[in-house]
Amino acid sequence: MKLIKPLGILALIYCCLGPLLLVVESKAGLVSPMQQALPITLLAVFFFTYSLLGLYLFNRLIGRQSKSVMHFYLISKTLRFFLSMVLIVIYGVLIREGLLAFAINLFVFYLVTVVVTTLYCAKAEHNNKKSKI
Repeated sequence: MKLIKPLGILALIYCCLGPLLLVVESKAGLVSPMQQALPITLLAVFFFTYSLLGLYLFNRLIGRQSKSVMHFYLISKTLRFFLSMVLIVIYGVLIREGLLAFAINLFVFYLVTVVVTTLYCAKAEHNNKKSKI
């Protein structure tokens, strides 16, 4: 239940971010909006699913008072970065067209996800330390 609010906020941000990115790209003339509509949707689903799993595991570790919370947090950030780089490579090899627009979209989704999950994790750890005292 603790995850509903942060994931709802993240979903709302993604719902606003996708159309905004399409408008910006079409105005900038990078690619046609329909060329990036599917990749933007898939990026939103990927980052939302990754955040869902990551925050679920984070909450379980916090709930158990585990000492490996910091390790999990660092591994999660590293894995997210690695998977993002793999996505760029896969897109570049398979599609090649509109790679710059895809990389910009991926960077924006990556940045938003990192900010939201970091804020949530920092708040959860702060509340956890407060409850220990």
